[in-house]
Formats: sequence, structure tokens, C-alpha cells
Amino acid sequence: MSAHKQTATLLIITSDASDAERLIGALREDGIATNSVTVPHAERLAEVIAQRDCDLILCCSYQREIDLDSVLSAHRKLLGDIPLLLLEEPEQHAAHLAKIRRSGVRDLLRRHDHEHLKLAVAREFNELQRRREAAGLQQRLRLCEQRDRELIAVTSAGVAFVQDGLHLDANPAYLALFGYPDLDELQSIPFLDLFIPAQHKQIRELLRGGDANVLGEPVELTVQCCRADASQFDARLLAAPAEVDQEPCLRLLLHPLTAPALAPAAPPVAVADAPAGDTPAAVPGLPQLLAAIGDHLDAEHRVQRPFAIFYLRLKTEVQAGLRELGLTQHLAQRAALMTQLAAGVATEGGFWARLDDDGFVVLVDEVSDAGAQAIADRLLVVARLPRFGSATEDAAPDCALGHYVVRERAGAAEDVLNAAYRLCLYTETSPVQLAAAAASDAPADAQIVRRLQQALQHGHFQLVYQPIISLMGDDQENYSVMVRLLDALDPPLETQDIIAAAAQAGLLEEIEKWAIRTAIQVIGEQRQAGQRISLFLNVSTDSFLNPNIVLWICDCLREFDVRGNWLTFQFYEENVTPNLATLARLIDTLKKIKCRVAVKRFGMLARPEQILQNLPLDYVLLNSSFAQGLADDPAKQQRLVALATLAHEFNVKTVVTGVEDARSLTVLWTAGVDYVQGNFLQRPSATLEVSG
Repeated sequence: MSAHKQTATLLIITSDASDAERLIGALREDGIATNSVTVPHAERLAEVIAQRDCDLILCCSYQREIDLDSVLSAHRKLLGDIPLLLLEEPEQHAAHLAKIRRSGVRDLLRRHDHEHLKLAVAREFNELQRRREAAGLQQRLRLCEQRDRELIAVTSAGVAFVQDGLHLDANPAYLALFGYPDLDELQSIPFLDLFIPAQHKQIRELLRGGDANVLGEPVELTVQCCRADASQFDARLLAAPAEVDQEPCLRLLLHPLTAPALAPAAPPVAVADAPAGDTPAAVPGLPQLLAAIGDHLDAEHRVQRPFAIFYLRLKTEVQAGLRELGLTQHLAQRAALMTQLAAGVATEGGFWARLDDDGFVVLVDEVSDAGAQAIADRLLVVARLPRFGSATEDAAPDCALGHYVVRERAGAAEDVLNAAYRLCLYTETSPVQLAAAAASDAPADAQIVRRLQQALQHGHFQLVYQPIISLMGDDQENYSVMVRLLDALDPPLETQDIIAAAAQAGLLEEIEKWAIRTAIQVIGEQRQAGQRISLFLNVSTDSFLNPNIVLWICDCLREFDVRGNWLTFQFYEENVTPNLATLARLIDTLKKIKCRVAVKRFGMLARPEQILQNLPLDYVLLNSSFAQGLADDPAKQQRLVALATLAHEFNVKTVVTGVEDARSLTVLWTAGVDYVQGNFLQRPSATLEVSG
């Protein structure tokens, strides 16, 4: 916690500067106040207080030029806790006493009574400090409670809150341990019913607080628990007093003493109609899968054992073909697929789970990127339906597959699974588009890919910066960061020349990581040199689908001692709608580390307000097409004004990119646009030309 201020900073409302000097001089003698700000009236009171960080207001209301009603009205509108003291002539003291008592004034002082003034200012400043300290502690308490709940939600240990023998809340691991699908069903079960009858007396004593320590410290018990399916397991139970919504309760931490198989939320699916010689086997479900992923992570989500996760999903056209076969053939085909997949996973030495009729997940430990790709290729060959997969191995796979290797750090188990699922959906829809793009200019793209691969190995990239200039007088130095490809033998390539080839070759995430880390290093150096710059960095779908991206950004910020609020991460509008839930969660995490967020190429969707309603943005960068021919296009001007007005309604600042002429600047300023960017203002440069 920061140290307390030793003396108060006063804002003195007076029309006579000499009066202000006498007042601050009397307070300075006793070390009560040393700094002051003088204003002649109450206009812009909140703005002055914010700029100068004032603690108390002292108003010379005895002066004719001071409108007391205006002062009282302006003080009531202040959002912060700023005490107000009034100075009056002695003969007016009694007349105004009743009025100021109703208006929130802290004290009414007689003019020239310096002893009373010193006592009042010292008293109010000390009380203000105590209120600020209490508010700070309350904020820290709320943050601690929030972090506590977040950790509880992702921990692999079972955690629950119990009051009067009933559950108030429980995390997913606790529900999975006892085999209940959701909290509502658990809340309908008395807490005692989760334990064998022989231990009910001991549990009742625990609930009543009858332990000798009266739960002053955590109490530990060894218990035998009963699942929803009547099976039992031994566990260690730790109970401690807690609060939920300011209500006293017990917080319970449950650790199984063995590693029992978790009860699935639904009955296990059996392999039906298996070929002769094969034995039907139960298929693990979602709780077991999440537990298996969680076993690879420690409490801080560091990966203890690197692993590859593969998500397979029957392609849409294959699902349609199965439905046309009829129910019995449909079920037989799926059973055969499960048998083949189980055999293939056994060969790879992995864990597998079936999550629904069409989704399968495979985990394989200790595998490299190349090894994971080889396993993915083999799984696509193995995971074939007899009807559709009886052709040669060159035939199109029946399943789409998304996979990646999880190492170093990861998100929660659910995030790891969701990322693999999204990659699977992405691979099913993108290959046709990528093939078409590659066919259009295959030799050039192949050459660019080779240059990109060499650049990643030998550091042939360069950051270039283009200023984002304020039209509203903002003194913040904002720069958009782009990547340039350099090498000795070929001409340089700009971002727009390499992004398509990088995406096709799967190199875009690696390039963006290089750009983000290098930009963080640069801004750290610039800030240490006293420059107040802020950088805008691009994040594509390839990067934000990685569940480790925010943890990786945090590591970079710590490495170079950089604050999150010096960076703005930009997402492309066309990627937002298909990934809205993922981006909402990612942006919420970025906001927690104080980073700013923007949407690029904004304004092309039919209903852009949906993005503003669902994401807490700081900026929107309008598509560069809005700046082209803007001065001569009234329809485009109206659209621009509508978008700027819409953004401001959500307290989001607007940036228009692609500005290429002076006439557009006048239109943009009239439309209320906050910032502009373009080659007319300054072309991208490899050096930061910071003013001042």
C-alpha cells in the first residue's frame, strides 16, 4: 500500500489572491498544508481537482464575487470524496449555519479564526486519509475474493461452501468427484448424504462448530464419501470458516486419498456392435478428460508434462451421409469408428475420450511439434467409417482434426479443450480457401514462405511504426506497429505483402509473437528514456486461439518491466463474430493486466453495434476505405458520422486509417473522429520519431 500524504493540498475558491496566501501561510506554519490551488469560481471544479490532485476545498464565501449556491451545487456533483469548508464573516455565521448543514459542508469557519481553521483542516484531512485507507482495503478485499473464486473455479481439488448443512456453491472438480452434473442437483442433496452413515455424527459436529478450536483454524478429517451412483471413495476433508455474500459458512477442501475414476456426468457410452474378437469398452467422458488435462498442470497452470491435444470431429458432409443410412446403420458405423479410433490411440499410447456423437479427443504425452503432426496424420487415416473410409488412404478424411502441443504454461483445462475444438472447426472450413489462394500464385507464395522461414531463423524482420495522430489535442504518442521482411538478396516486403503467405504456411502466430515481444522491449526502452508512447499491436486468429497467449504476454511484460496500459492489442473485425465468446474471455483477461483493446477494419459489418455491445473496447479503427474519396462522397460522410457517434455512445475512441489527402482531415474533424492514421500524415518508418 502506498504511503500516506503528510500534508493536504487545498483548492481555495477566492477572488482575492492575497486572502489565499494568508490562509495557506497560516496552515503552512503548523505543517498542515503546504500546497494550494486558487480558482475564482466553481466552474470546472471537478476538472481542476482531477488535474491537481486536491484533497480539500476551502471556499471564501464571504466575498461578494463568490456565488455560494454555485459552489454547493458543483460540490454535490463531484464523484470523489472531497471535503468542503466554508469561511464566513462572523456576523453571517449563524445565518448560513442551517443552510450548510443540509448541503454536505463539513464545517463553517469564521473569517480570521486561524486556530479553528487549523483544527478543521487537520481533522478533515486525517479523516479523509482514514476513509481512503478503508476504501483501499475494501478494494483489495474484493480483488482477493475475486482471485480466490477464480482459483477455486480452475483448481483440480474439490472446493465447496456449506451453510446449515446445504451447499451454497461448489467448483467443477467437487461436482465431478461426487458425480453430480450441476450445482442445482447437488444443492438438493443434504451435505450429510455425501458421507457414509458411520461418520454422520462427526460431520454434524463439524457443521455445528463443535470442534475444540471452534474452527479458529482449519480442521482436517479423513472421511469416506458417497457418490451419486452409490460408489465410495476415501478423502481428506479440510474445513475452515468463510463468507459467501457476507454470510458466514464453511469452506471445504476435498482431496481424494486415492485416484478414483471420476464418475461421468452421463452413463458411459459402450462400443456397440463391435467386430468379432473386440471387447466393448466404456469410453471416458468430459469429467475424466478435464481431469486428465488438469493432471498435466500445476496450481499456477505451468505445464508439468508437455502433451499434445487432438480434437477430431466428423465432417459435416459425413454426418449428413450417416443420417441418410438409417438409425441402425448409423449406430453401427459410429461404433466401428470408435473401435478403430481406440485401437489407433492404443498404438500411440494416448488417452482418449468421446464427448458427443461426433467429437473425440486424444491426449499424447511428451511429443514434439513434428511428432504431433505425424500422429495427427495417422489419426486421420485411422478415424474412417467403413462406408466412407474403405477406399485408399489417399481418399479425403472423414474427420476434421485440430491439434497443438501444450508446453510451458496453459490456461484452465476447459480453455485447452476449447482451443483444440476451435482449431478443429477452423481446419474443416479453411483448407478449400487456402488451397484456392495457394493455387492463384503458388510460386510467389512459396518463395515468400521460404523467406519467412529464413527470417524467423536469422532475425530478418524489422518493426516499422506509423503515428496515430489525435484530432482532439491528445498529447499521447500513439504508434501502429507493423512488420517488414528484410534480407540482403531480395527487396523488402511489408506486412500486407506477407500476411497471406504467413497464414497459409502456419507462420503467422510465430511472426506476431516476434513482433509483440520486440515491441514490448522497444516501448520499455522508450519509457525509460522518458517518452510517453503507446503502441498498437495486431493479433490474428492464429494467435488468439492459443490459450497460452495472455500468459506469454505477461511473461514479456515482466521481462522488460513494461505496463499493460502502454499497449493496445488490435483484433480484426471479420474475426470477431465467429469467435465472440473466445475474444470476450481473452479481452477480459487483457483488461485485468490493464492492456487496451481495439477492433481493426471496423464498420464493414451490417450491425457493428453488436461488437460494441459485447466487447469492452477502447478504440475502433475504421476500415481504410472510409478515407478514400471521403471529401466528395456525402453518403460515405454520413456513414462515417454514424459510426463515430455510435462508438462515442459506448465511450470508445475512433481512429480512421488510410488518410491520403488534406481535404479528408477537415471532414474527419467535423465528424468527431478522435484519431487519424495514413501515409499523407507520415509514412511507416523504422525509427520512432517521438516529439518533445
